[in-house]
Amino acid sequence: MLLQSILTQRIIFLLIVQVWPIFYGSYFAYKLLKRAKNRSTYTLSSLFILNSITYIFATTSIFVLNTPFAYISYIIGIYFYVFCHCFFVIFSWVLVKLDKKSAYWKFHLIITFYGVISTYVFLIGFYFNGIKYDSSTNWIPTYNWFFSIFSWVFLLIFLLIPQIYYSLKLLKVFEGIILKRRINMFLASVFLELGVVFSVFLYHTLVDNQIYRTIASLIMPVTSTIAAYLIYKSFGKELE
Repeated sequence: MLLQSILTQRIIFLLIVQVWPIFYGSYFAYKLLKRAKNRSTYTLSSLFILNSITYIFATTSIFVLNTPFAYISYIIGIYFYVFCHCFFVIFSWVLVKLDKKSAYWKFHLIITFYGVISTYVFLIGFYFNGIKYDSSTNWIPTYNWFFSIFSWVFLLIFLLIPQIYYSLKLLKVFEGIILKRRINMFLASVFLELGVVFSVFLYHTLVDNQIYRTIASLIMPVTSTIAAYLIYKSFGKELE
């Protein structure tokens, strides 16, 4: 019955788009952890692993449509989507503190902090109906303006501003032409991906704007792939 519904083409498209990040995220994480196991590689690989988990839950939600598990899987996926991008800031902090060898408790505290504050997805998305994903929306994930605006403010305060701060610090810490090229590539990829994250929330809010949604659905997957590759290429290959 599912393949005969009006959702068939959209589901097939989503499966293709969502399975691809699982593949490249897992691949980059594997390459990182295979090469070395230290705080830097753990942090960077966590970004790719959590991003893969995001799309695993999102894909699972498609296979369990018309059940309560669809919404549960989807909202868990959004939580990991927000949380995984917090590792941009965490990784930048690790790079800045690379020579100082900061205590591990600070490292774990920062991760825990971002993990906790990212739970706003459940609070506003579920308890305040910020995210709707059921038959009433034709199984199209829909965000209300309150949830999206809150998410943008969250991203601005806890991701974008700290990332700008650490980006300026990184430009001072790393010297030499090769390292400058690497850091510039890393920062370009980070802000490129953060632009995609902002766009994702707008995509699910402007559900009636088919022009924007069509353009975004074509651009965002490509942009995220390029950003992921540049992140790995910049520091993932030879980071000690």
